[in-house]
Order: sequence, then structure tokens, then C-alpha cells
Amino acid sequence: MLFSGACNHKKKKTVVDNFSDLIPANIKDSIYLSASNTYSPEKAKLGRYFFYDRRMSVNQAKSCSSCHDPSYSFTDGYRRSIGALGDNVQHNAPALINIVFNKYLTAADSTLHFPEQQINNPMFHCNPVELGWTGNETIITGRLNKDSLYSRQLPLLFPGSRDAFSLKNIQDCITSFVKTILCFNAPYDKYVYNKDSSALSASAIKGMKLFFSDKLHCSNCHAGINFSTPLITDKNGNKEYYQNTGLYNIDCKGGYPANDAGLIELTKQAADMGKYKIPTLRNLAFTAPYLHDGSAPDLATVINMYQYGGRAIATGVNKGDGRKNPFKNPLICGFNITVDEKKDLINFLLSFSDSSVCHNPSFSNPFLIDETRR
Repeated sequence: MLFSGACNHKKKKTVVDNFSDLIPANIKDSIYLSASNTYSPEKAKLGRYFFYDRRMSVNQAKSCSSCHDPSYSFTDGYRRSIGALGDNVQHNAPALINIVFNKYLTAADSTLHFPEQQINNPMFHCNPVELGWTGNETIITGRLNKDSLYSRQLPLLFPGSRDAFSLKNIQDCITSFVKTILCFNAPYDKYVYNKDSSALSASAIKGMKLFFSDKLHCSNCHAGINFSTPLITDKNGNKEYYQNTGLYNIDCKGGYPANDAGLIELTKQAADMGKYKIPTLRNLAFTAPYLHDGSAPDLATVINMYQYGGRAIATGVNKGDGRKNPFKNPLICGFNITVDEKKDLINFLLSFSDSSVCHNPSFSNPFLIDETRR
């Protein structure tokens, strides 16, 4: 279900309005909430415990927060995260911030629109294993059921459930918590929404002009509150959330690595080779490395790629000239930018960062306060 992000305080209060109250009234982007999981703050509160609980993995080695650490704006600082059994997962961990504004949630799967759908991936994915729930549901839920907090609270939160400790109820709590991880207090927000002219440096203001210019085209893909909603559309007028940016061209025919080829793995359509979801630009100060595979260590590397119209790799198994990728978006055609302009652009990109989300007690690990439940 899609709801307006703006609040209407004249309406009779509903649970959905309670969630909308978390969104500042000046934010007009639509929010996406699943009808299958009515929001309540009590669910979110318990979900915070599940989110940080290592007992959520088959061998009690990992929790959701292992890959989504608040210190890194709910990423983890790795190129690709590490699952419970020590294997690298397929993609760089996305930041779990402001996800209720995202129409799509994963790098290369356009069928997942809500956290209630996406959460099955880390829990049940087998190749590689992430949390390792497949075939171990009874063991893991039985282990969690022994915790006095969970066994007491779940029946209260889901009084109509035949089994309060069901998988769906646990997932609904976790996703309720994740949806509350919101941040709107970056310097950019203060400058644009609070009309604080001192919030951005002179350099960042120059970078803003570049970002929104026809010279660089950044805002054609990075619009909306999360800077991840594209303005570009297909021939039918539909926004194109998945794009090929010329990162690879390993066979001189547009090929991407076989184990991570993008949206084509789902659609089987040749034109979707190398297409990945446009990522949020929020909190870039805390979420390096960048790109779907974590292959860009810093923002300068990302800008260089766009400056040259794609990425050329000279050696190794992924050798190839992404600048010549036939599936690349035509807007990725390169541009001229000076050293000073690049610094200005980076300063503007960093102005999207809100450090308060990394230190907000409401999002922190509750087990650091109550070690008895860890």
C-alpha cells in the first residue's frame, strides 16, 4: 500500500497515521507500507531486540545488525558482507535508512517492494548462507522462545495468532523496527527544508549546482528524499529504477560477472544485463565502499567512473572497457570536471549525511544495556 508522506492531523488517528507522524510534514515523498503488517511502536520495540540478537542465525554467530551496523549507517564497511558460515554474500550491504520511501529494496530484484518480502532473503538464502534459517526454523524459533522477553511479549502483540512465535510475527517485528530508522537532519535538509543558509559550505553550494546541472546529469537518477528515485522514464512513462552504468564489459558484448549479472538474473532479458537499482545517496560519509559490489573504495573513484563514461578494467578476470558497454545508459557519456569542481561535488554529496542516525539510542543495540538477554 502506498501512503502520502505528509501528515493530515485533521483526520481521525489510525495506526498508519501514527507511522506517518514519524515523517516530517514537509517531506512530500510517498511512503510504502505493507498491508500485511500493521505498524505499531510495540512491534518496533521488540523488533529492535530481534534485529540485534545473534540467536537469529543458525550458529548464533550473526544477527541482522552484523551486516547493518548503526555505526556505518546500517551497512558494515565491507565490500560484500559475510554470512553466518563465513561466506561473502552477493552484494554490498545497503543502508537501512528511510527505506519506507523506496519502491524497490534490493540491488537486482524488482519483485520486492516491502521489507516484509525482502527479509526472507537474509533469513533463507542458501547460496550463500546468510542467517541460515532454511531447514532450521524449528531450532532457531525454539531457541528464541526460551527468552522470557520474547515469550512474554509476542503473545501480547499478536493475540489472535494460533502460534504467537510464528515466523511471520518475528519478521513483522523486525521489519517494524527497520522502518523506523529514519533520518532527515543532514546539512542538506537544514539548508533546503529548514532554510538555514549557513548549513552548507560555499564549496558544497558549488557542488549542488554541479549535481543538478545538465553537465553532470546526477539528479536525473538521484532525485527524491533518498536521492534514489529516477526522473528518467521508459517509453511508457515508467520510472527506470534499475540502470547499467558501465561498470563492466568482460566479453566486449556488455557482459557482467557471471555470478552477479544484475537484473537479467531475474528477467532473463538481454537488455537488463548489468542493471542495478539506483542506490540512495544518504549518509555517504558512513557507507563506503560504494556500488552494488563494493568495488569503489571512495567517492572520488565513483565520480571518476562517471567522468570517463564508465569504468575500464585493464587486468584480471573482469578485464574489459565498461565505457563501451552496449547496455549502458546513454546519460553515462562522460563529462569534463576540474579538480576543484570534484572537491565541491564531493562536499555536496557528503552534505546528505546525518550522523545522528548512527548514535540515536532508539536504534542502538539493546543488549548493550541488558546483557542478560544476549
